[in-house]
Amino acid sequence: MTTFENDLAYYTVKALITVVGTLGMALSCIKVKYPLKKILAVHSVYLLWVSVFIFASMKFFGLVITLRLCVLTVSVPAILILYFISTCSPWQAVFNSTMQLSVSLILAISQTIIVSVLDGGKVMDLFIRVLGYALCIFAEYKFLRKKFALLDYLPDKSWRTLTFVPIGFTALFFLIGTYPGHFSESIANTIYLYAVTAVMLLIYVIIFHSLVSQYNLQLSEYTNSILASQSESFQKQLEAINSTEEQIKIMRHNIRYNIIVLSDMLAAGDHSGALKYLGDFEKRLDDAKKTVYCSNSTANAILVYYIERAESKGICTKVRFAMPENIDIDIMDFTAALANALENAVNACAKVPDNQGRLCIKTTEAKQYIVEIANNYTGTVSFDETGLPTSKECGHGIGTRSISAFAEKNNAFLDYDVTDEWFKLRIVFPNSEI
Repeated sequence: MTTFENDLAYYTVKALITVVGTLGMALSCIKVKYPLKKILAVHSVYLLWVSVFIFASMKFFGLVITLRLCVLTVSVPAILILYFISTCSPWQAVFNSTMQLSVSLILAISQTIIVSVLDGGKVMDLFIRVLGYALCIFAEYKFLRKKFALLDYLPDKSWRTLTFVPIGFTALFFLIGTYPGHFSESIANTIYLYAVTAVMLLIYVIIFHSLVSQYNLQLSEYTNSILASQSESFQKQLEAINSTEEQIKIMRHNIRYNIIVLSDMLAAGDHSGALKYLGDFEKRLDDAKKTVYCSNSTANAILVYYIERAESKGICTKVRFAMPENIDIDIMDFTAALANALENAVNACAKVPDNQGRLCIKTTEAKQYIVEIANNYTGTVSFDETGLPTSKECGHGIGTRSISAFAEKNNAFLDYDVTDEWFKLRIVFPNSEI
C-alpha cells in the first residue's frame, strides 16, 4: 500500500492532517471554556511538537515504531489538551477524545487503502485526507453536537466506566495495525480492522441510544416532579380557597349578631370596646383573604407554592407579578417553565449561608412582556456556548433545558445575567400579548 514513508517531509504533513482532523472532530462535539486565541496558541505548540516527533521518529525508528510510540507521545497529550480547554469532566474528556481517536484511526486507514487502490500520488492523498476529515468534522458538528451536549448530565464516575470502551477499541486498532507489522503488509490484518470497526460502530450506537434514553427518562421524571409540585400547589390553593369561603360564610352568618353587639356597645357608651371589637373583626377579615400575586389562578398557584416554600427556608421574597389578559400560549407550558425557574432559584437561595437568601420576582408590560426572576447565590456560575447556565451536579441542568425549549417554542428570548452576586433570568416575549 501507498504510505509515503520514504518521503519524511510529506509523511509529516500527512500525520499533521490526521492529528488536526482528529482534534477537529473532538472539538466539534465539546464545549470550550477559553477564547479562540488561547486555544490556537495551545494547539500551535502541540502541533509543533507533533511535527518534530514524527519527523525524528520516522528518520531514526521507521513507520511501525513511530505508530506504536504515537499512543504516548501524540494521543495522550491531545487528551490532556482537550480536557484543559473544554468544560468536560476528566473522564468525559477521556471518553470523547478516545472515541474520536478510534473513529479517526479507521478513517485514516480507509484513506490509505483508497489512495492505494486508486494508485494515487501525494496530491490525491492530500486531497482525500483533507476532504475526508472536513466532511467528518462538518457532519459531527451539524448532526451530533447538540445531541452530545445532552450527555452532560452524566456524573464523572459514569464516564469512567464508559471510557474503557473507546480505550479498548483504540488499543485494538493500534495492536492489529502495527503487530507484527504494518497492516498494509497483511490482508488478514486489514479484514480484522474492519471487523473490529463494525463491532465498534454498533456498540457506539447502542451506548449513545442508551444514554439518550436515560436522559429522556430523567427529563420525564423531572417533568413529573414539576407536575406533582403544580398539583400540590393547586391542592393547597383549593384548600385555602375553601377555607376562606367557609370563613366568609360564617362571618356573613354572624354579621347580624356583630351589628347587634356593636349597637349595644355604642348605646352603652362603650366606645373603646366598640373600636376594639371592630379591630378584631377587621383582623378576621384580613385572615380570610387568600394570597393573590396575579389574576391568573394557575400562575398564582405556582407562585404561592414556591414563595411559601422559599419563606419556609428563611428566604426573603419580593413579588410583583402580572400577566397580560390575552394569552395565546399554553398556560401549562408557561407555568411549567415558571416552576422550573423558581425551583432553580429557590435551591440556589437555600445554599446562601445565615438565611441571607433573597428572591425577587417581577414582570413588566411595556413594549414587551418580560418575566424576571432574580436570586442571590454562592459559588460560581458557568455558561455553555449557547448562553445557558451549566451544572455538573447529577440530575441538574434538565430544568434549564426545559425553559430553553419553552422559549424556543414561543419565540421568546432568554437572557441570563450574573452581576454583584445576583443571578437573573429574564424571559422576554416578542410582544405584549405573549
